Amino acid sequence: MSSTGLAYKFTRAGGRSPFTGFEWPFGDWVDVQGEIGLCASGIHACRVEALPRWVDDELWRIELDGIALEHEGLLVARRGRLVARVEEWNAETSRELARSCAAQVTALVETSEDELLRRRAEMIPAIADGPDPSATALAMYTTAHALDDVTPGTYWIERRRQAEWLRERLGLDDA
Repeated sequence: MSSTGLAYKFTRAGGRSPFTGFEWPFGDWVDVQGEIGLCASGIHACRVEALPRWVDDELWRIELDGIALEHEGLLVARRGRLVARVEEWNAETSRELARSCAAQVTALVETSEDELLRRRAEMIPAIADGPDPSATALAMYTTAHALDDVTPGTYWIERRRQAEWLRERLGLDDA
């Protein structure tokens, strides 16, 4: 595994980590001491294919050093620094992505009598156009599960579609 590289990191507004509340200093290296562990310790970042599971307010390009682990596109490193904000990711782009998810479920509803699917098809557009653009993660998750409920095995197909949407719409490079 390469010990250095560029990846992506979603944060809350102001570069704040969604789990720890850590406020990332732009451009400065952040180092982690001790053992590195998935979802436990270390600098966590994503390849494009993992981004749909971590959508939040801001998207950053992050430089990693000392990459120790990779799991399903999630990278864990000893150190990292935010190098550039992906300005194309904003509240409106977030809503566009949620609307693309709503369209997936709406198209499926036209060929189904499933009442739960119909309720989801009503809920997802409401999420997309609701007061909180950060609710896009919920729209994405709900869409993937709705499609999988109708056609088992399509959860990851939808997550890949979402990753490709992000890659194309935001002009992201493979990380």
